[in-house]
Amino acid sequence: MKPTRQPMNKVLTANEEIARTEGRQRRRIALGKVDLLLTVLGLLFLAGAYWINFLPEAVAVLVLTVVLLTVTSRAWRARRGDLEYRLLRHPFRRDLRPYVLQCLNHWLFWALLGATILTGAFALVPAQIASLFSLPLPNRIPYQPLLIALGVGASMMAVLALVPRRRVQIATNVLVAIGTVFIAAQLVRISVPSADPVAINSPLAGEWQIVAGGRSVLLSHHFSPQTPFVRNALDFVRVVDGRGYVGDPKQLESWYGYDQPVLAPADGTVISVSDIHPDEPLGKTGVTPPHGNHIVLEIGDRRYAVLAHLKQGSAQVSKGERVQLGRQIATVGGSGNSLWPHLHFHVQDGPDLDTQARTLPIVFREVVLARNGRTSTPAAAELRRGDSIHRIER
Repeated sequence: MKPTRQPMNKVLTANEEIARTEGRQRRRIALGKVDLLLTVLGLLFLAGAYWINFLPEAVAVLVLTVVLLTVTSRAWRARRGDLEYRLLRHPFRRDLRPYVLQCLNHWLFWALLGATILTGAFALVPAQIASLFSLPLPNRIPYQPLLIALGVGASMMAVLALVPRRRVQIATNVLVAIGTVFIAAQLVRISVPSADPVAINSPLAGEWQIVAGGRSVLLSHHFSPQTPFVRNALDFVRVVDGRGYVGDPKQLESWYGYDQPVLAPADGTVISVSDIHPDEPLGKTGVTPPHGNHIVLEIGDRRYAVLAHLKQGSAQVSKGERVQLGRQIATVGGSGNSLWPHLHFHVQDGPDLDTQARTLPIVFREVVLARNGRTSTPAAAELRRGDSIHRIER
């Protein structure tokens, strides 16, 4: 029995249909000049922000801008009939695979951004921008409306990914994928505990908030490739009811943390004391020396605790003096490179304040930790931006 042969015209018709399908798919994927330009500008903007330690603020501004532009663009394209709605009805069709991959790419990015919001990365954005540029922005820490806006924006972008434009833009998707990889790496770094941290007590009494600290550039301007000598440093600000001050913020005395006692975080020996530098006006940067007034304590095992930005004339110890844990050694000030009165604290491997020293990861004993609305008393608390701690008095 001879095998049946398909008519030649049917074979050609099938081949032509396949060719037309492949052609339509190719036309759906594009490298638009405008999208390429915007992608390059976005990368340059974020790279510049990373270099000047302004990344969380830049990401927040960029995300809100992208959400606003995307919503406006989708509304305009919907009126022109330039959106792809078939993804909602037939997500598993072969010819819609480029849209499915794009949707998954966007969903992963926005999900990771939502997780980043919970880490406290954007807790300080309005206050930081307000202080640097003297803008009348909200100064509550954290500023909940911004966090809600970022969360809602991420959710809206995830929904809009289901009704994409007719063409899948390669450049935009590459930028989103780069952002996904970067954020994923930062979240992994944040979630993995530090190896061999130095356990120490809090240098402050009462409740204080961490405004810079954590194992990511999204959590701390200290955690930068350019500044390994302060990589594991923490900045403490006294916050009451979400505000750092009462009255005129330009007056140092208006800040709750100003002139509050600084305590020895461990038994140790005073290695150096600086007490002559004036407290600087609010928002002033580029001051030399950047640490301002400071005290360095040797706390054993070649570990040195550094407490900086102290109030002028507040030091109560001298070089070579032995101090005990909990003794007052100075008060919080605004000397040196300080946007507002706060305490800079880190532990390093050498006695000198220079770029050769390397900071060490630290954990705190005997503190109550508040994070994301939950309180706990961990045996060793590794702090990051957005956390609040309260020293447990014995």
